[in-house]
Amino acid sequence: MIYGFDIGGTKIAFSVYDQKLNCLYTTSIATPQDHDVFLTCICDLVLQADIKFSCLGKVGVGFPGAINPDDNTVYCVNVAAIKGYPLIEELSQRLQREIKFENDANCFLLSECLGGSAEGCATVLGITLGTGLGGAIFVNGGILSGQNCFAGEIGHYPLPATVLQAYPELPILTCACGRKMCLDNYVSGTGLANLYQHYENTRLTCPEILQKFHAGDKNAHKVVNIYFDILAAGIGTALLILDADAIVFGGGLSKFDILIDEISKRLPQHLLKQAKLPLLFHAKFGSEGGVRGAALLNWVK
Repeated sequence: MIYGFDIGGTKIAFSVYDQKLNCLYTTSIATPQDHDVFLTCICDLVLQADIKFSCLGKVGVGFPGAINPDDNTVYCVNVAAIKGYPLIEELSQRLQREIKFENDANCFLLSECLGGSAEGCATVLGITLGTGLGGAIFVNGGILSGQNCFAGEIGHYPLPATVLQAYPELPILTCACGRKMCLDNYVSGTGLANLYQHYENTRLTCPEILQKFHAGDKNAHKVVNIYFDILAAGIGTALLILDADAIVFGGGLSKFDILIDEISKRLPQHLLKQAKLPLLFHAKFGSEGGVRGAALLNWVK
């Protein structure tokens, strides 16, 4: 059996799959805030699954961050219980088996490229539009991580100059990474709320803005139009580097019904004239993608 964990700031999802990728069991728990409690909870779920399925399951873990390649400690802003700890070594010792870790956006994309919406595509850009903006790259059968495990992190490059040329009044926002004007702060769910607050001087949540948009509110339409312009420009920059066959969108905001049509209309102006547009897909596996992708870290065809 292969086990997958999807670790989030508030919830940990856990699923068990067989080698045919049938999900046999799934559960979730609240994310502990204490490190020792966190380790105990993860180990308990694994050991209980071992007993339930009479096996020594292979464990894959997806989380919102990266592993420092120098000392194997976890860099993870959103989960205090694991930040700065050598989590791979700790869990491997407790569970007496190899543990594979990967960024959660990478797990999402791996799931979509192996049996998902981008099955058969050689080069794929994964974009998760949730509270934050996540990115991942799949090339020739595997995830590209890079020497610092930051490959595909499109949320942390700065706004393209063409965006600032079109909208010089945009606010200068400081990102959680410490840099200014990262794309994440303008096109994530939080980013859409930031834009609305800047232009309308009112703080609404992302769902509230979309509700006003669907109700025909002119102010919401103006802000959403700017949002799509910024997102398309950011994707265009990524495509000039990656030249992907396909893009897969995941996360809560990816369910916005006009997303793919709006990005398709806007992308050509950000690409070379000879460039073909990549295929654009909604994620097939939705909220299951992260935990399924984590399990796939140990899958053998």
